[in-house]
Amino acid sequence: MKHFYLFIITLVFLSACGTKREYYQPTQVDPLPNSAKNINGKITSFNNNIAQLNNNAFINTTGNIIDFKLDKNYHILNAYQDEILIADDNGNFKILNLKGEELYFYKFNESVVSASLDGDDIALVLASNSLVYANKNLGIKMLQNLGTAYAQDSRYANPYFLNTIIIYPMLNGKLAIVNKSSLKVSKEIMVSSEEFFNNIIYLHVKNDTMIAATAKKIIVVTPNRTVYLNEDIKEVNANDREIFILTKDGRIIKNDYNLRKINEVKFQFALFSKSTLHHDFLYIFEKTGYLIRLNTDLKNYSVYKLSDAVDQKSFMSRDKFFYNNKVLQLN
Repeated sequence: MKHFYLFIITLVFLSACGTKREYYQPTQVDPLPNSAKNINGKITSFNNNIAQLNNNAFINTTGNIIDFKLDKNYHILNAYQDEILIADDNGNFKILNLKGEELYFYKFNESVVSASLDGDDIALVLASNSLVYANKNLGIKMLQNLGTAYAQDSRYANPYFLNTIIIYPMLNGKLAIVNKSSLKVSKEIMVSSEEFFNNIIYLHVKNDTMIAATAKKIIVVTPNRTVYLNEDIKEVNANDREIFILTKDGRIIKNDYNLRKINEVKFQFALFSKSTLHHDFLYIFEKTGYLIRLNTDLKNYSVYKLSDAVDQKSFMSRDKFFYNNKVLQLN
């Protein structure tokens, strides 16, 4: 029996040694048109909207660095003008102004994973896959659990206020539509039915069209139809006409709003990390240290080397790429 175990261990070891990881190797690397500049502070954490720095400041979605002293053990969920939504891992949730004055506080039984603000109204999603509708002055108006959600992706989309409804991106692959007047879930839209890592990672609303995605499926909902597409999704970007899907195997797929493919390009062995759509270009940071600048027609691109961004915490805004304690202007 001892020899049998040694034989199995040897097989596993030889198998591991025989598997060689291949990495993205561009055929041409262009010189960067401009240099990265130093900023005060280093990125300590980030989400889809915010990057926190280690010097009492954060970077917002437009790439502005905002001075803000964060309470100890809290992290920033979202920001709206001068109101900052913060939470800790113990269920404490606060809204503060930029001076640090408390505008709202509530202690939940579990942590808050995403939150949005519309005037005095607050929409939150809790780690238990519960949705919350609250008001700064009236308190909790609605709290409802929408079923169990297992092992979530670290990317969370935020709730979206749309006229008389709130769209909640839930942790079990669903979109919950809450009517603000009736305080009821009027509709649940299934995006994906995966058992694990099935939270909504992307939510975008444009006029009467809603785009949402999990790590396995993207959906486009209009008043007339609902269309789906299955992909291993890393990132999603959308403009007024097209949707760009970045996949985990290095493909970029350009679709129309009916999810019909317009074009596709593949960067062999590329591991996409961050992306942003700015004007007529898609900017993508590849994990092994390359910045890809791709025309939205997917026909022309440039690749730049960014060795000092490898293994660094990073964040992309509309036209800026932040990494560690540096910022690179993308346009």
